[in-house]
Amino acid sequence: MTTLQATTGKRCGEIIEHSIRHEARAILSHNRPEGWRTYKANFVSGSRGSRSLCIKAGSAPLAPDLVLPDAGEPVGVSFRLSHKKCMFSAVVQSTRQDKDGVLFTLSWPDKLQQLRRRAYERVSPSRGTVIPVRFWREASRTSSPQEERQLRHGQLEDISAGGMRIKAADLGDLEIGGTYHFAFAPRQSAPALVLEATLCHHEATDQGRASLGFHFVGLEATADGQRMLERLVRIVSQYQREQSRRDASPVRRYPSI
Repeated sequence: MTTLQATTGKRCGEIIEHSIRHEARAILSHNRPEGWRTYKANFVSGSRGSRSLCIKAGSAPLAPDLVLPDAGEPVGVSFRLSHKKCMFSAVVQSTRQDKDGVLFTLSWPDKLQQLRRRAYERVSPSRGTVIPVRFWREASRTSSPQEERQLRHGQLEDISAGGMRIKAADLGDLEIGGTYHFAFAPRQSAPALVLEATLCHHEATDQGRASLGFHFVGLEATADGQRMLERLVRIVSQYQREQSRRDASPVRRYPSI
């Protein structure tokens, strides 16, 4: 079963310290007015005693107009540990930008969540099931009011804890890397999930349609996002069980004439 496991206290601290010793790779995310921003980073230093940890993002000069999170803002951090993905939220204590990148000093987490890699395997809804998806653009400095209000419609192709793929009209104004809001009900009469994701893939198919790949962002950064992730994980697990039952069903064989 695909489950989200909470780890607290001493074990949480041991996992973070292990990641620091091995300079583990991480993804840091934070929300800006123009949408979610993610950084590829590495654990650098920190300790439970100091109640802080440092993560270094980037290995080259970053864009001069880059807006870094302010002290006190929440961020999300995710990283790999063996066959699991770990994630936690933290508060920015300070940032320092230099020619090698950005050093983020964060509050020490008392809790992290672990999720098995199976949750990131894409799975489709049951055969013949249509899951409508509504999505719209996150407000940004570059988007127009008309674009922000434009509600788009698509159909779920597959989903995992990391992202989703939908089929929709091939709209040329979709921006790779742009942040979008999504709303869809995984089952009839079920409450709608409302998620944020960035567009990472666009492939034209046929008849003016396109297959759009999105990466979920920000789920680890806030308590609301973590609760939404728990719902998402349960949905993925249900779809996987249904797929396993379909794959295990015996094939009907008809007598030859």
